[in-house]
Amino acid sequence: MSFKNINWRQIPLYTLLFMFAWPFLIRSKILDPGGSTLYWFIAATYINYLSFIFSIAYGQRMQMGLHPAQAVWLFLLSNILLILTFAAGWQVFDVYGTSAGCNNNSDFLDSLYFSTTIFATVGFGDFLPCNAHGKMLFIAESIIGSTHFGIFITLIFSRVIFPARN
Repeated sequence: MSFKNINWRQIPLYTLLFMFAWPFLIRSKILDPGGSTLYWFIAATYINYLSFIFSIAYGQRMQMGLHPAQAVWLFLLSNILLILTFAAGWQVFDVYGTSAGCNNNSDFLDSLYFSTTIFATVGFGDFLPCNAHGKMLFIAESIIGSTHFGIFITLIFSRVIFPARN
């Protein structure tokens, strides 16, 4: 099976729905919030992200080109969805804490703030991963956050500048 034969249009939708089911499944005690579930969460996030990027790269979404304003909105929307996905991960798995110590964090705003600082590679240091699982989630988010801008701008604006011809 070739990557070009895969219908990339449906994969991001299914994986995105699956991503937003994680917090519900863990809060409902259907999944254990332990280490293996966290690693599956990271793997599913990467599958979702890569399927989205491949769907753009293979032109399934934008065969006739893309208006620059649409590209900007798509970039902003993907940033928000990735940050919200990782914020949900930080909140549900509870593997981060303040610089004063690791304790249970129940405030979603703190998770969102921490996720945004990691994704933007700012890292103020007021929140930190607490254990090896938190470090793995931190690494996963920082890799996507640091490469997302370059990958996305390259893929989207190559479609804007060089739209596909019929």
